[in-house]
Amino acid sequence: MTTNELPESAPVRMPYADEPDPTAPEPRRFYRLRAPHVDKASVPVTVRVTPDADLYVAVGSGRRRMYLTPNEAWALWRCLSEAIASTGEPPEWIRVHITPTHR
Repeated sequence: MTTNELPESAPVRMPYADEPDPTAPEPRRFYRLRAPHVDKASVPVTVRVTPDADLYVAVGSGRRRMYLTPNEAWALWRCLSEAIASTGEPPEWIRVHITPTHR
């Protein structure tokens, strides 16, 4: 096995979101997932993508919010993916396909 190949036991990567229709005007898209919480109800996580604008991230019903440029979002994605990978295997509830919504 070369260094860029994953072992057969590696978890399968979920597909990226469906590509938008190139003929339609591109509206805002929202990507949502609820994270389970031990002591209370699940915690909503939302990312809003607006054409020609920064990404908007909200965690916990909007109490924690942040605007990110696409480059900042990529850097955050990379840092988070490495950090969370060091904690162990991903939980089953995360292995879902997220379909963007327009509201």
